[in-house]
Amino acid sequence: MEMSQAVVHEAVGLGSAGTLGGRARPSVLAARDARRGLSFADHMTLVLIGLVVVLVSLPRLRRFALRENETDAARMLRVLWTESEAQGVSLHPGILGALFGPGTGLQNRSEDVEVLEDGRLRRHGYLFDVVESPAGEANIAAWPWEYGRTGLGAFSISASRGVIANENASGLMSGPLRAPDGMELAAARGWRALPRF
Repeated sequence: MEMSQAVVHEAVGLGSAGTLGGRARPSVLAARDARRGLSFADHMTLVLIGLVVVLVSLPRLRRFALRENETDAARMLRVLWTESEAQGVSLHPGILGALFGPGTGLQNRSEDVEVLEDGRLRRHGYLFDVVESPAGEANIAAWPWEYGRTGLGAFSISASRGVIANENASGLMSGPLRAPDGMELAAARGWRALPRF
């Protein structure tokens, strides 16, 4: 078969490289150029386009993740409040870990909750604990584990006000050492009611 193709090429005037009368055919030239690949300028253009896509997408993805953590924290407050009432638990700082004891409904529904040594909870970048107001009202509060990286806003739930939120713009409520202050919660300075979702 190879011999007959070579004879046909010779009869038509095509050499083994696909030339016609000593000149390369246009389709052969295009195929040879395609095999060579992209030029340096083409590669750089693709790299720059990829860089722009990454630079535009990352901040949006980060904002989305922070918003998801905040929404989850506000919802978790409602779950914790409802479960504490169902179990008849008297709320005080460090008690939330007891809501996740063996045989409780929360232990089975929330495997991703970490109970810390001091009885606080950590879930999806937020800390949860009971904060008492000066008048003795118990609030379950949620605040970011690391402000700006795991969340921004702080949240609280109490019998008298339901769920309230604070933008926490200065990042004062962040990490295990900077929980929301009971006096500020009582005064509701900077806190606003959060609609049910």
